Amino acid sequence: MSEKRLLNLIFIEGLLLTILGLCVLILPKLTSLTFGVMLSGAFITYGLYKIITAFINKNYVSNIIWCIFMGAFVLTIGILLLIVPKVSLLWLIALTGVFFLLESISSAAFVAKVRSMFNFIGCKGFAAIVLFLMGLIIILGLPVMSFWVVALLSGIALLIKGLAKTALALANKNNNY
Repeated sequence: MSEKRLLNLIFIEGLLLTILGLCVLILPKLTSLTFGVMLSGAFITYGLYKIITAFINKNYVSNIIWCIFMGAFVLTIGILLLIVPKVSLLWLIALTGVFFLLESISSAAFVAKVRSMFNFIGCKGFAAIVLFLMGLIIILGLPVMSFWVVALLSGIALLIKGLAKTALALANKNNNY
C-alpha cells in the first residue's frame, strides 16, 4: 500500500473521531442508557476499523498484534455495552478511562513508527499525551466522577485525536513518495 493510501485512511479515521467527539460534546446530558448505546456504536465502529486497517497497513505497522488487540478490546467493549446498555455508570466510566490510556499508547507507538515518513507528526504526539491525561483523569476520578464530566472529557479526547489525525493527513497530502 502506498503512503498516499495510508494518509487517506488516517484522514477517514480523523474525520470519524472528530464527528464522534462533536456528537459527545453537543449531547452531554443524554441519559446513561442513550450514551451507552451511542458509545457502544462508536466503539464497535472504531474497533472494526482498527482491526481492518491493521491488516491493510501490515507493511507499515510494526506492532500489528497491538493494533489488532486494541481493535478487539474496543470492539468487545462496544458489544458488551450494546448487550447490557444499563451497565453500571462506574463500569462505563472505568472502561472509557482504560480505552483512552490504551489508545494513547497506540498513538505514541504510531508516532514513533512514522515520524520519519510524515511532516507535522507532533500533532499526533500531542493527541497521545491528551488521551493519556484524559484517561488518567477519568480513572483517578472514580467513583466520584460524574457522568457529564466523563462525557465532556471523552468528547474532547475524541475531538483532539480526530483533528490531529486529520491535520496529519492534510499536512502530508502533497508529499511525493
